[in-house]
Amino acid sequence: MLKIIPYALISFVISLISMPIIIHFCSKKGLYDYQDERKIHSGNIPRLGGVGIIISFLAVVIFYLVFEDQLFLKNSVPILIAGVIIFVFAIIDDILNLRALIKLIVQLFASAIVTVSGFRFTQIFGWHLPTFLSFLITFCWILGVINAYNLIDGLDGLCGSLSITAISALGVLYVLSDNMESGICFILAGSILGFLCFNWPPAKLFMGDGGSQFLGFMIATVPLYTSGGESFEYNKFLIMIILTSFPVFDTIAAIWRRLRDKRPIMSPDKSHLHHKLLNMGYTGKQTLFLIDFIQVLLCLAVILSFFIGTLKGTAILFETLIFMVIFFSVIHYTNRAVNLKKKEDELLKQKESGSSENSTGKTDLSEKPEIKI
Repeated sequence: MLKIIPYALISFVISLISMPIIIHFCSKKGLYDYQDERKIHSGNIPRLGGVGIIISFLAVVIFYLVFEDQLFLKNSVPILIAGVIIFVFAIIDDILNLRALIKLIVQLFASAIVTVSGFRFTQIFGWHLPTFLSFLITFCWILGVINAYNLIDGLDGLCGSLSITAISALGVLYVLSDNMESGICFILAGSILGFLCFNWPPAKLFMGDGGSQFLGFMIATVPLYTSGGESFEYNKFLIMIILTSFPVFDTIAAIWRRLRDKRPIMSPDKSHLHHKLLNMGYTGKQTLFLIDFIQVLLCLAVILSFFIGTLKGTAILFETLIFMVIFFSVIHYTNRAVNLKKKEDELLKQKESGSSENSTGKTDLSEKPEIKI
């Protein structure tokens, strides 16, 4: 564990130093996340913070993989190559706005590189998956998590804080399992922390699709390394669903919402979790702190499950998952009640306004108008 700390610190410093340079470059080239009716932020914010995250991460992680005796760079090459592919095309999308089909094809290709190279979920609750099912579940998992983190990136500090907590919890599990791939997790956490110093509200810089898609990809693929922890391997799929539950559940809700309303799945809206909390009266910072507080509890529950044995750990994880389902349900129905109340208040105001106009604007028929000849 002590070996990892210097690498994580170096990645943090490189990331931190790179962010002002990126802000200056974006300002000079006009690369902003411009305001529109869906955006929460005010002003035009530079949007290529993901560049600093990936540069600092790659620079340090390659050095780490090369010089640590227990690790081999070639084992991680498929994940790193696929991650760079995701990042490059997402950056191009940030600048040129690629078609959704092109982005999907790129994500499919990157996911295929990882799964074909042997990085897959091989068991769920001790049941060893048939090869075809293993490929299918892993493929869908990577594709889904990439887009889930992309969609959750709609509030200052949100995607970054959810990412750093998830990847750090995963790193702790790898440390407890005596797995040196934990270094990859903490190096990435250091890179994200450097970015968060400029993305914490009020944000001076956004990560863009390049950052959010790359983080989603790394969080989806890093747990596919084989660990030495029996409890971790037994519950790995459930653990990852819990660690990513905020973006994943929010994405599932968005897909259902759009299918229900007969709209394209990729169409944007203002009904994500953070939008609902804002609509319910929370400020941006309160929304961020609430989500992050619960996310930390999720991470602690996951780590606790490692210590209390496989079966008890599984029970804790299922209870945590049920809690998240209840949380999302409560927010959904509370937001619906708030919207209904707002509509009722608006109708009442319109009625009162119309009644007032009738009372002040009516003509007195008892007085005959003067006729001029």
